Amino acid sequence: MDWKVEETEGQRTARLSAAAEGRDLAPGERMERIFAQPMSFADIKEKSDRYLVNNVKRAPVAFYFGQGEYLYDTENKRYLDFLSGVAVTCLGHGDADFIEAMREQSDRVVHTSNLVYNQELALFAEALVSYSFPGRVFVCNSGTEANEAAFKVARLHGQKKGNANLIVTLEGSFHGRTVAGMCMTAQAKIHQGFGPLLDHFHYIRPNDIEMLEKEMDQHGSEMCALVLELVQGEGGVRPLDAEYVKAARQLCDENDVLLILDEIQTGMGRTGKLFAYEHFDIVPDAMTLAKGLGNGFPIGAVVIREDRADLIHPGVHGTTFGGNHLGARVAYETLKIIVTRDILDNVNALSDYFLRRLKGMQLNLKCITDVRGMGLHIGVELDRPGAAVVDRCRELGLLVNCTAETTIRIVPPLNLPLESAAEGLDILEKVFQELK
Repeated sequence: MDWKVEETEGQRTARLSAAAEGRDLAPGERMERIFAQPMSFADIKEKSDRYLVNNVKRAPVAFYFGQGEYLYDTENKRYLDFLSGVAVTCLGHGDADFIEAMREQSDRVVHTSNLVYNQELALFAEALVSYSFPGRVFVCNSGTEANEAAFKVARLHGQKKGNANLIVTLEGSFHGRTVAGMCMTAQAKIHQGFGPLLDHFHYIRPNDIEMLEKEMDQHGSEMCALVLELVQGEGGVRPLDAEYVKAARQLCDENDVLLILDEIQTGMGRTGKLFAYEHFDIVPDAMTLAKGLGNGFPIGAVVIREDRADLIHPGVHGTTFGGNHLGARVAYETLKIIVTRDILDNVNALSDYFLRRLKGMQLNLKCITDVRGMGLHIGVELDRPGAAVVDRCRELGLLVNCTAETTIRIVPPLNLPLESAAEGLDILEKVFQELK
């Protein structure tokens, strides 16, 4: 799969013109081109509170329109989006090529079924393997479903190995909300309230090679998989050490244990490489993807190494919607855009800028205790709960969120312009200064 094709000047001009169409209009005028007058926030909140289950605490805002790195609420207030739908809209909002691919595919066919062949799915799988590692792909609808499929792959390997059912994950991890996802997640708050969960899970400290070696020595014959997030997102944006990851790969090989990487947040360019494992000079046995995979369209995937892919055969696992024509097409287009534009170069340049400025703030502001991350997956650790910082940023027109209670998470679009990065950091610095 080779997408490295130079655009002609005319093609580039047409694409940029299409992407910029309407930018010179006031937000309200541009919005009128797309929908009728939005509902009032009060009406949206009333209906949501009346008809939706109360499973999440929502911020008091409803967005109606997005363009590039900006979102507009129902009152036409503009917000700079450093959250990207929690690392999902990796290309921002309204990318012309992405929207055109979605429109064209919707005109043609959206869904048939997995009982027949599918051109878009075949092309997407080919592209994903071409830009990751030799293997096979299972496509589903979300990150937690991708991890559920990986759980089944792990257990199938364990049965082939000889009744080895133990799965080991890291403290502070997050792998989803299904039963298997909860069990792989090493956070007590995720487990509470559901009674007995699945057994055969162990949790160990991140970056503790000695503890990992001890776990392998004592339980390697019982283990089917070690599951790692290379950057723990919900655990506070904490990257793993390179030495730890390389030791994990070696120990898994020595003990016939699958190394499964949860790249649901870190995949698709978020860390400055297309996939985070590329930073560590290793290849996993399986890798789960979602979030940025569809730039906002719900899709997940598992890439399984070629010599492990025969663990999945007809009847073992399935999906109704996963990999349908529309989902596969938009994921293909997202991957193509990241690969063929200067997206990764932009991520790396902006990462240096973000980290330099944030570490400068840390030197002058006692409320900041640490700055860490990889690419445009950045966490700012505070000496206090961060919810008030999130609220104040939103008041000033900047969207961020707080993870692990005290870490401000920054995950802007990968194609964020430098001037917008500076604008957002100015707001963030002002809010941090107010904490004094």
